[in-house]
Amino acid sequence: MLIGVVPKGTNEEAILLELEEVESLVKTFGEEIFAVTVQKSDYPDRSTFIGSGKAQEIADTVAKEKIDIVVINNLVKPGQLYTLEKIFQRSNPKIRVWDRINLILQIFSLHAHTREAKLQIDLANLRHMGPRIYGMGYILSRQGGGIGTVGVGETNTELMKRHFRDEMKNISKQLQRLSEEREKQIEKRRRDGFYTAAIVGYTNAGKTLLYNHLTNKANYVADTLFATLDSSVGKLRQPSAGGNIIVSDTIGFIKNLPTDLIDAFKSTLLESVNADLLLIVVDVSDKEFAWKLQVVDDILHELKLAKKKRFYLFNKIDKVTLLKKDELAKQYTNFSPLLISAKTGEGLDMLCHKIEGLLSSNSMSLRVPL
Repeated sequence: MLIGVVPKGTNEEAILLELEEVESLVKTFGEEIFAVTVQKSDYPDRSTFIGSGKAQEIADTVAKEKIDIVVINNLVKPGQLYTLEKIFQRSNPKIRVWDRINLILQIFSLHAHTREAKLQIDLANLRHMGPRIYGMGYILSRQGGGIGTVGVGETNTELMKRHFRDEMKNISKQLQRLSEEREKQIEKRRRDGFYTAAIVGYTNAGKTLLYNHLTNKANYVADTLFATLDSSVGKLRQPSAGGNIIVSDTIGFIKNLPTDLIDAFKSTLLESVNADLLLIVVDVSDKEFAWKLQVVDDILHELKLAKKKRFYLFNKIDKVTLLKKDELAKQYTNFSPLLISAKTGEGLDMLCHKIEGLLSSNSMSLRVPL
Protein backbone atom coordinates (compact mmCIF):
# COMPACT_ATOMS: atom_id res chain seq x y z
CA MET A 1 0.00 0.00 0.00
CA LEU A 2 1.24 3.46 -0.91
CA ILE A 3 0.69 6.50 1.28
CA GLY A 4 1.39 9.98 -0.04
CA VAL A 5 1.49 12.92 2.37
CA VAL A 6 1.43 16.26 0.55
CA PRO A 7 0.88 19.90 1.60
CA LYS A 8 -2.67 21.23 1.45
CA GLY A 9 -3.39 22.85 -1.91
CA THR A 10 -1.17 20.45 -3.89
CA ASN A 11 -2.81 19.95 -7.29
CA GLU A 12 -3.81 16.54 -8.58
CA GLU A 13 -1.18 16.52 -11.34
CA ALA A 14 1.66 17.04 -8.86
CA ILE A 15 0.25 14.28 -6.62
CA LEU A 16 0.06 11.85 -9.55
CA LEU A 17 3.67 12.59 -10.51
CA GLU A 18 4.83 11.81 -6.98
CA LEU A 19 2.88 8.56 -6.89
CA GLU A 20 4.03 7.48 -10.37
CA GLU A 21 7.66 7.54 -9.33
CA VAL A 22 7.13 5.63 -6.09
CA GLU A 23 5.00 3.14 -8.07
CA SER A 24 8.01 2.63 -10.35
CA LEU A 25 10.16 2.03 -7.27
CA VAL A 26 7.70 -0.58 -5.97
CA LYS A 27 7.67 -2.37 -9.33
CA THR A 28 11.48 -2.29 -9.43
CA PHE A 29 11.44 -3.97 -6.02
CA GLY A 30 9.27 -6.68 -7.58
CA GLU A 31 6.02 -5.99 -5.73
CA GLU A 32 2.52 -4.90 -6.76
CA ILE A 33 0.36 -2.08 -5.43
CA PHE A 34 -3.06 -3.01 -4.07
CA ALA A 35 -4.10 0.26 -2.43
CA VAL A 36 -3.18 3.97 -2.51
CA THR A 37 -4.18 6.82 -0.21
CA VAL A 38 -3.18 10.48 -0.02
CA GLN A 39 -3.19 12.63 3.09
CA LYS A 40 -3.10 16.42 2.62
CA SER A 41 -1.42 18.07 5.58
CA ASP A 42 0.97 20.97 6.05
CA TYR A 43 2.28 19.60 9.34
CA PRO A 44 2.89 15.84 9.72
CA ASP A 45 1.53 14.34 12.93
CA ARG A 46 4.26 14.05 15.58
CA SER A 47 3.28 10.55 16.63
CA THR A 48 2.13 8.80 13.45
CA PHE A 49 3.14 11.25 10.66
CA ILE A 50 -0.22 10.65 8.94
CA GLY A 51 -2.59 11.29 11.88
CA SER A 52 -4.39 8.83 14.14
CA GLY A 53 -7.61 8.81 12.09
CA LYS A 54 -5.79 8.09 8.83
CA ALA A 55 -3.68 5.45 10.61
CA GLN A 56 -6.81 3.57 11.71
CA GLU A 57 -8.32 3.90 8.22
CA ILE A 58 -5.17 2.36 6.75
CA ALA A 59 -5.17 -0.39 9.39
CA ASP A 60 -8.64 -1.35 8.18
CA THR A 61 -7.40 -1.44 4.56
CA VAL A 62 -4.38 -3.52 5.60
CA ALA A 63 -6.74 -6.12 7.06
CA LYS A 64 -9.18 -6.03 4.13
CA GLU A 65 -6.59 -6.18 1.32
CA LYS A 66 -4.14 -8.41 3.24
CA ILE A 67 -1.34 -5.86 2.80
CA ASP A 68 2.21 -7.03 3.66
CA ILE A 69 4.11 -3.75 3.18
CA VAL A 70 3.06 -0.14 3.69
CA VAL A 71 5.25 2.51 2.02
CA ILE A 72 5.04 6.19 2.91
CA ASN A 73 6.41 8.32 0.07
CA ASN A 74 8.18 10.71 2.44
CA LEU A 75 11.13 10.80 4.82
CA VAL A 76 9.61 9.64 8.10
CA LYS A 77 11.16 9.68 11.57
CA PRO A 78 12.04 6.26 13.06
CA GLY A 79 9.69 6.73 16.03
CA GLN A 80 6.77 7.51 13.73
CA LEU A 81 7.43 4.38 11.64
CA TYR A 82 7.65 2.31 14.82
CA THR A 83 4.32 3.68 16.09
CA LEU A 84 2.59 3.01 12.77
CA GLU A 85 3.99 -0.51 12.68
CA LYS A 86 2.50 -1.22 16.10
CA ILE A 87 -0.91 0.10 14.97
CA PHE A 88 -0.92 -1.91 11.73
CA GLN A 89 0.29 -5.08 13.45
CA ARG A 90 -3.14 -5.39 15.00
CA SER A 91 -4.37 -6.14 11.48
CA ASN A 92 -1.30 -8.04 10.29
CA PRO A 93 1.38 -9.12 12.82
CA LYS A 94 3.97 -9.45 10.02
CA ILE A 95 3.38 -6.01 8.47
CA ARG A 96 6.41 -3.97 7.40
CA VAL A 97 6.20 -0.17 7.37
CA TRP A 98 8.76 1.69 5.26
CA ASP A 99 9.38 5.23 4.22
CA ARG A 100 10.76 6.20 0.83
CA ILE A 101 14.35 5.65 1.98
CA ASN A 102 13.66 2.14 3.25
CA LEU A 103 12.20 1.25 -0.14
CA ILE A 104 15.17 2.66 -2.05
CA LEU A 105 17.60 0.80 0.21
CA GLN A 106 15.71 -2.45 -0.37
CA ILE A 107 16.08 -1.92 -4.14
CA PHE A 108 19.76 -1.10 -3.71
CA SER A 109 20.23 -4.39 -1.86
CA LEU A 110 18.77 -6.29 -4.82
CA HIS A 111 21.13 -4.65 -7.32
CA ALA A 112 24.39 -4.51 -5.35
CA HIS A 113 27.03 -6.89 -6.68
CA THR A 114 30.43 -5.57 -5.62
CA ARG A 115 31.79 -5.55 -2.09
CA GLU A 116 31.93 -1.76 -2.19
CA ALA A 117 28.27 -1.32 -3.15
CA LYS A 118 27.16 -3.81 -0.49
CA LEU A 119 29.17 -1.99 2.18
CA GLN A 120 27.69 1.34 1.11
CA ILE A 121 24.18 -0.06 1.43
CA ASP A 122 24.97 -1.55 4.83
CA LEU A 123 26.23 1.84 6.01
CA ALA A 124 23.17 3.68 4.67
CA ASN A 125 20.90 1.11 6.33
CA LEU A 126 22.61 1.53 9.67
CA ARG A 127 22.37 5.32 9.46
CA HIS A 128 18.72 5.19 8.58
CA MET A 129 17.60 2.30 10.79
CA GLY A 130 19.86 2.89 13.78
CA PRO A 131 17.61 5.47 15.44
CA ARG A 132 14.61 3.20 14.91
CA ILE A 133 16.39 0.44 16.82
CA TYR A 134 17.31 2.94 19.55
CA GLY A 135 13.62 3.80 19.78
CA MET A 136 12.82 0.15 20.37
CA GLY A 137 15.46 0.06 23.07
CA TYR A 138 13.92 3.14 24.63
CA ILE A 139 10.53 1.38 24.77
CA LEU A 140 12.21 -1.58 26.46
CA SER A 141 13.89 0.70 28.99
CA ARG A 142 10.53 2.30 29.83
CA GLN A 143 9.10 -1.16 30.44
CA GLY A 144 12.03 -2.70 32.30
CA GLY A 145 13.25 0.15 34.47
CA GLY A 146 12.15 0.87 38.03
CA ILE A 147 12.62 3.53 40.73
CA GLY A 148 16.28 3.70 41.70
CA THR A 149 17.19 0.94 39.25
CA VAL A 150 18.78 0.59 35.82
CA GLY A 151 16.34 -1.39 33.69
CA VAL A 152 17.30 -4.20 31.34
CA GLY A 153 15.86 -2.18 28.48
CA GLU A 154 18.17 0.72 29.20
CA THR A 155 21.11 -1.66 29.05
CA ASN A 156 19.77 -3.00 25.77
CA THR A 157 19.60 0.51 24.37
CA GLU A 158 23.24 1.18 25.24
CA LEU A 159 24.28 -2.17 23.79
CA MET A 160 22.40 -1.39 20.58
CA LYS A 161 24.03 2.02 20.29
CA ARG A 162 27.49 0.61 20.92
CA HIS A 163 26.94 -2.16 18.38
CA PHE A 164 25.74 0.27 15.74
CA ARG A 165 28.59 2.71 16.37
CA ASP A 166 31.17 -0.06 16.12
CA GLU A 167 29.56 -1.51 12.99
CA MET A 168 29.37 1.88 11.28
CA LYS A 169 32.97 2.63 12.21
CA ASN A 170 34.11 -0.73 10.82
CA ILE A 171 32.22 -0.29 7.53
CA SER A 172 33.43 3.30 7.17
CA LYS A 173 37.03 2.12 7.56
CA GLN A 174 36.56 -0.55 4.87
CA LEU A 175 34.97 1.99 2.52
CA GLN A 176 37.78 4.45 3.20
CA ARG A 177 40.34 1.82 2.16
CA LEU A 178 38.38 1.09 -1.01
CA SER A 179 38.11 4.83 -1.73
CA GLU A 180 41.85 5.22 -1.32
CA GLU A 181 42.43 2.33 -3.73
CA ARG A 182 40.04 3.91 -6.25
CA GLU A 183 41.76 7.30 -5.88
CA LYS A 184 45.13 5.64 -6.54
CA GLN A 185 43.72 4.07 -9.71
CA ILE A 186 42.33 7.45 -10.82
CA GLU A 187 45.66 9.15 -10.12
CA LYS A 188 47.56 6.45 -12.01
CA ARG A 189 45.31 6.94 -15.05
CA ARG A 190 46.05 10.65 -14.92
CA ARG A 191 49.79 10.06 -14.74
CA ASP A 192 49.49 7.73 -17.73
CA GLY A 193 47.82 10.48 -19.74
CA PHE A 194 44.21 9.26 -19.59
CA TYR A 195 41.19 11.57 -19.59
CA THR A 196 37.88 10.54 -18.02
CA ALA A 197 34.32 11.21 -19.16
CA ALA A 198 31.71 10.27 -16.53
CA ILE A 199 28.14 9.40 -17.52
CA VAL A 200 25.61 10.82 -15.06
CA GLY A 201 21.86 11.41 -15.07
CA TYR A 202 18.49 10.52 -13.63
CA THR A 203 17.95 6.84 -12.99
CA ASN A 204 16.64 4.88 -15.99
CA ALA A 205 17.71 7.56 -18.50
CA GLY A 206 19.68 4.99 -20.55
CA LYS A 207 23.14 5.63 -19.08
CA THR A 208 24.34 2.01 -18.96
CA LEU A 209 23.19 1.22 -22.50
CA LEU A 210 25.10 4.31 -23.66
CA TYR A 211 28.14 3.19 -21.64
CA ASN A 212 28.03 -0.23 -23.30
CA HIS A 213 27.95 1.35 -26.77
CA LEU A 214 30.81 3.74 -26.02
CA THR A 215 33.08 1.08 -24.50
CA ASN A 216 31.98 -2.14 -26.22
CA LYS A 217 31.10 -3.54 -22.79
CA ALA A 218 28.08 -5.65 -21.87
CA ASN A 219 26.97 -4.34 -18.47
CA TYR A 220 23.50 -5.25 -17.22
CA VAL A 221 20.75 -3.09 -18.73
CA ALA A 222 17.10 -3.05 -17.61
CA ASP A 223 14.11 -0.76 -17.92
CA THR A 224 13.99 -0.26 -14.14
CA LEU A 225 15.16 2.28 -11.60
CA PHE A 226 18.63 1.75 -10.12
CA ALA A 227 19.61 -1.15 -12.39
CA THR A 228 23.20 0.09 -11.93
CA LEU A 229 24.76 0.76 -8.53
CA ASP A 230 28.40 -0.13 -9.05
CA SER A 231 30.84 2.10 -10.85
CA SER A 232 32.25 0.74 -14.14
CA VAL A 233 35.06 2.06 -16.33
CA GLY A 234 36.11 1.24 -19.88
CA LYS A 235 38.07 2.76 -22.77
CA LEU A 236 36.23 4.83 -25.35
CA ARG A 237 35.78 2.58 -28.39
CA GLN A 238 36.54 5.25 -31.01
CA PRO A 239 39.82 4.08 -32.63
CA SER A 240 41.03 7.60 -33.42
CA ALA A 241 40.92 8.48 -29.73
CA GLY A 242 44.25 6.77 -29.27
CA GLY A 243 42.96 4.71 -26.35
CA ASN A 244 43.56 7.50 -23.84
CA ILE A 245 39.95 8.29 -22.89
CA ILE A 246 38.16 6.41 -20.09
CA VAL A 247 34.35 6.39 -19.78
CA SER A 248 32.69 5.67 -16.42
CA ASP A 249 29.12 4.73 -15.49
CA THR A 250 27.62 4.73 -12.00
CA ILE A 251 24.43 5.00 -9.93
CA GLY A 252 21.57 7.12 -11.29
CA PHE A 253 20.07 10.05 -9.41
CA ILE A 254 16.50 10.42 -8.16
CA LYS A 255 14.33 13.17 -6.67
CA ASN A 256 14.57 13.68 -2.90
CA LEU A 257 17.71 11.54 -2.60
CA PRO A 258 18.74 12.10 1.04
CA THR A 259 22.16 13.40 1.98
CA ASP A 260 22.86 10.16 3.88
CA LEU A 261 22.47 8.13 0.69
CA ILE A 262 24.64 10.52 -1.30
CA ASP A 263 27.28 10.37 1.43
CA ALA A 264 27.12 6.57 1.53
CA PHE A 265 27.78 6.38 -2.20
CA LYS A 266 30.53 9.00 -2.27
CA SER A 267 33.21 6.38 -2.93
CA THR A 268 31.31 5.02 -5.94
CA LEU A 269 30.75 8.58 -7.16
CA LEU A 270 34.49 9.30 -7.05
CA GLU A 271 34.71 8.50 -10.76
CA SER A 272 32.27 11.33 -11.45
CA VAL A 273 33.86 13.69 -8.91
CA ASN A 274 37.29 13.25 -10.49
CA ALA A 275 36.16 13.17 -14.14
CA ASP A 276 37.45 15.69 -16.67
CA LEU A 277 34.04 15.81 -18.35
CA LEU A 278 30.47 14.99 -17.31
CA LEU A 279 28.16 13.44 -19.90
CA ILE A 280 24.69 14.30 -18.61
CA VAL A 281 22.15 11.88 -20.07
CA VAL A 282 18.53 13.02 -20.35
CA ASP A 283 15.60 10.82 -21.41
CA VAL A 284 13.70 13.27 -23.64
CA SER A 285 10.93 10.73 -24.27
CA ASP A 286 9.95 11.21 -20.62
CA LYS A 287 7.28 13.91 -20.33
CA GLU A 288 8.83 14.98 -17.02
CA PHE A 289 12.41 15.20 -18.27
CA ALA A 290 12.69 18.96 -17.61
CA TRP A 291 12.34 18.69 -13.82
CA LYS A 292 14.42 15.51 -13.76
CA LEU A 293 17.18 17.45 -15.49
CA GLN A 294 16.87 20.04 -12.72
CA VAL A 295 17.14 17.27 -10.09
CA VAL A 296 20.40 16.09 -11.68
CA ASP A 297 21.81 19.63 -11.71
CA ASP A 298 20.80 20.08 -8.05
CA ILE A 299 22.55 16.86 -6.98
CA LEU A 300 25.66 17.76 -8.97
CA HIS A 301 25.66 21.08 -7.10
CA GLU A 302 25.35 19.18 -3.79
CA LEU A 303 28.33 17.04 -4.82
CA LYS A 304 30.22 20.29 -5.51
CA LEU A 305 30.35 19.51 -9.23
CA ALA A 306 28.43 22.58 -10.40
CA LYS A 307 31.48 24.00 -12.17
CA LYS A 308 32.59 20.73 -13.71
CA LYS A 309 32.81 20.74 -17.52
CA ARG A 310 29.72 19.06 -18.96
CA PHE A 311 28.04 17.97 -22.17
CA TYR A 312 24.29 17.32 -22.40
CA LEU A 313 23.06 14.22 -24.24
CA PHE A 314 19.35 14.13 -25.06
CA ASN A 315 18.79 10.37 -25.24
CA LYS A 316 15.98 8.11 -26.56
CA ILE A 317 15.49 10.44 -29.50
CA ASP A 318 14.17 7.43 -31.44
CA LYS A 319 10.99 7.70 -29.35
CA VAL A 320 10.14 11.31 -30.30
CA THR A 321 8.81 12.83 -33.51
CA LEU A 322 10.82 14.93 -35.95
CA LEU A 323 8.82 17.98 -34.84
CA LYS A 324 9.71 17.28 -31.20
CA LYS A 325 13.40 17.06 -32.16
CA ASP A 326 13.23 20.53 -33.72
CA GLU A 327 11.41 21.88 -30.66
CA LEU A 328 14.04 20.42 -28.32
CA ALA A 329 16.89 21.91 -30.34
CA LYS A 330 15.27 25.37 -30.19
CA GLN A 331 14.06 25.26 -26.60
CA TYR A 332 17.36 24.01 -25.17
CA THR A 333 19.76 25.76 -27.51
CA ASN A 334 21.68 27.24 -24.54
CA PHE A 335 22.47 23.66 -23.37
CA SER A 336 24.00 22.83 -26.78
CA PRO A 337 22.67 19.25 -26.48
CA LEU A 338 23.54 16.37 -28.78
CA LEU A 339 20.48 14.34 -29.76
CA ILE A 340 21.26 10.62 -29.50
CA SER A 341 19.72 7.18 -29.17
CA ALA A 342 21.69 4.67 -27.14
CA LYS A 343 19.28 2.03 -28.44
CA THR A 344 19.66 2.61 -32.20
CA GLY A 345 23.13 4.14 -32.13
CA GLU A 346 21.98 7.44 -33.64
CA GLY A 347 24.48 10.21 -32.92
CA LEU A 348 26.97 7.98 -31.06
CA ASP A 349 29.80 8.21 -33.61
CA MET A 350 29.47 11.99 -33.48
CA LEU A 351 29.49 11.77 -29.67
CA CYS A 352 32.74 9.80 -29.67
CA HIS A 353 34.40 12.41 -31.88
CA LYS A 354 33.08 15.24 -29.71
CA ILE A 355 34.37 13.60 -26.51
CA GLU A 356 37.74 13.07 -28.12
CA GLY A 357 37.89 16.63 -29.39
CA LEU A 358 36.78 18.15 -26.09
CA LEU A 359 39.17 16.14 -23.93
CA SER A 360 42.11 16.36 -26.31
CA SER A 361 41.76 20.12 -26.51
CA ASN A 362 43.44 22.20 -23.85
CA SER A 363 40.58 24.67 -23.68
CA MET A 364 37.60 22.28 -23.27
CA SER A 365 35.34 25.31 -23.77
CA LEU A 366 32.02 23.82 -22.63
CA ARG A 367 29.08 25.75 -21.25
CA VAL A 368 28.68 25.41 -17.48
CA PRO A 369 25.07 26.18 -16.45
CA LEU A 370 24.48 28.41 -13.47
